[in-house]
Amino acid sequence: MKTSQFIGLLFTATAGAVPITEGDIIARGGLAQALAPGEMLLVNGEKLDILNETAFYEFIKAEGIALEKPEIDYDWLNFTAPDISNAEPGVVPRDCAHTTSTVTDTTQKFLDWDVQMGPVVRGAGEGVNSFIASGWSVSNSVTGSVGLDIGFIKDYLKTSLGINYSKTWTTTTTDQYSTLVKNGNAGVWVTQPWTTRRYGRTFQGCVGSMTQTGTWMADAHDDGSYANSQWVSGFITACIKTAPPLGQHMTRCHGSGNFI
Repeated sequence: MKTSQFIGLLFTATAGAVPITEGDIIARGGLAQALAPGEMLLVNGEKLDILNETAFYEFIKAEGIALEKPEIDYDWLNFTAPDISNAEPGVVPRDCAHTTSTVTDTTQKFLDWDVQMGPVVRGAGEGVNSFIASGWSVSNSVTGSVGLDIGFIKDYLKTSLGINYSKTWTTTTTDQYSTLVKNGNAGVWVTQPWTTRRYGRTFQGCVGSMTQTGTWMADAHDDGSYANSQWVSGFITACIKTAPPLGQHMTRCHGSGNFI
């Protein structure tokens, strides 16, 4: 995990964790003051626990969460459906000829790249506070091969898994999750959500004579919360590193690419 400095908020429970409440965090002066060096906050719904780095890795291993985000399988998504619009002359289509079905082929669970939760702050003087701000969002998503009905896939997944793939979570401002960015550094609050990715295929036709019509990929997050606000499960962290030159964007602590 490429992290310069982090304060983790992880949504589940694990052995050896020390319970803490939002009231405790406030009483200690905010999240940055509530944690000792090397500790992180573990959250399971409304429950909070402090744990160290060793406990974090034990949890990741136990839950089967990969630390690195896998590459998207573009070859899988680059599927061209055959033309099945015209029936053979003289053949009467069966009632099931236009039935569409879907299967899930592969499921992956991984720690996703940093998701921005506020503006990037450049430290100056005695330091500048970085905090979670309103209006930053993260969403579930579905993508597919050319011509695939994405709405059908979302409906299938909602029915079969109970997951809303049209759902978006949006941040709300809280000054209890703030940290000081010192002169010469840049910082921003982020989430490293754990993400479940599924690959699948669609078919059309009757059992025994189905034709593949598409391929799809779906990413889903788990519900979580911070400071009584709804958000996704994962690590909420303060990403802090040496500030880039003026005019350049700060890069992620976990994952590639830049913050805005």
